[in-house]
Amino acid sequence: MPESSALDVLVGLALIFAAFSLAVSRINETVLALFHYRGNRLEAELRVLLGSPRPGQATDHPDVTAELLDGPLRVMRTTGRQSTPAPVADDPPVGGALASMHRARRLRLPSYLPSTTFAQALLDRVDPPARVMLHQLRPDTLPDDVPADLRAAYRHAYETARRGLDVRAAEALYEAMPADHPTGRVVAAALVSAVGSGPVATLEEGLAALPSSPARTALTAAIVQADGDREKIVAELARWYDDAMDRLSGWYKRRISAFLLGYAIALSLVFNLDAVSITRALWQDGTVREAAVAAAVSEVTEMAATGAGEPGAAAGSGQAPAGEQGAGAATERTIKAVRDASGLSIPVGWVQADDGRDDPREVPTSASGWLLKIAGIAIACFALTAGAPFWFDLLGRLVNMRSTGPRPRSANA
Repeated sequence: MPESSALDVLVGLALIFAAFSLAVSRINETVLALFHYRGNRLEAELRVLLGSPRPGQATDHPDVTAELLDGPLRVMRTTGRQSTPAPVADDPPVGGALASMHRARRLRLPSYLPSTTFAQALLDRVDPPARVMLHQLRPDTLPDDVPADLRAAYRHAYETARRGLDVRAAEALYEAMPADHPTGRVVAAALVSAVGSGPVATLEEGLAALPSSPARTALTAAIVQADGDREKIVAELARWYDDAMDRLSGWYKRRISAFLLGYAIALSLVFNLDAVSITRALWQDGTVREAAVAAAVSEVTEMAATGAGEPGAAAGSGQAPAGEQGAGAATERTIKAVRDASGLSIPVGWVQADDGRDDPREVPTSASGWLLKIAGIAIACFALTAGAPFWFDLLGRLVNMRSTGPRPRSANA
């Protein structure tokens, strides 16, 4: 058999594995969306980092996770929705997969939280924006031409507000702000609006109010390292959050790998995806092999024209399908993969046994046949867990290798 035929067999196998691995990915995304798996895992990790109560755990400490998700992070739960989600504080975490799924759906828990957004939200809870505005109104920011008596009065008002920031102190600071300093008066007026009805806690009080947790330790270290610079504090805290999420991502990828293997086994068994039989059909039947190569070339050409890494990339680029639409898309992709394989006369699926023919899709009747069938399905299962991006990338490389042809012989040969 020439080398080109062997390469064509590899092209055909890559095409089949790419189609079915894409179906596995779609099914996985659908299941994760239906069970709100990512949202539940993210909230669980946040509760660990912030020292918040977990399912069945009673504590006297404040639920910082609920405060953030109901406060500055609420926008992460309302994206693309008009209605307002229920407060997390009114719906504490519960045990059990089904109960957690319903709770995550009611609360619309986010599946992703950027590190800078988390760091900014946590710092605002400890060091409220009103305190940041007050810091911008330091006496040394006054113009040089302010008279000494006005400067002394303003310094007294500032020190009073710094010790205890409330509406009265903010208004007194606004009144003490020199009239010829318009920028300062605008900030002072915004401070009066930001203070609200109650007193604003200091940074030290905000840190002390946090429950003992990894986030409190990291925030304290960031404040010390940044020497009070708010931007540096956010950057340090965001870096710590990324490191924590990297550890979660490692655990998540191992768990998802187990899910993918389960879906691959289910698909391979249901559709009789036997790598040994498919390889034999491509190797022995030139017509099937040529049809598979033509389909692969068409697929690669379409991907190159659209600039996508794989068919349906727009649907899977960071957006998990949800509900019935996601399930329908996954099912449609699976059925399309089977139809494509059947249209190429590749032995996929099961048929009833018939003594008058030798069809690899039949149920084996001998021990050796079963061993070969199990080996073929096992190979296909592990091949599908490599993922659709791997197989589509390999498919493109094989098609390009095939199109270049063999290296021309030297003129002196």
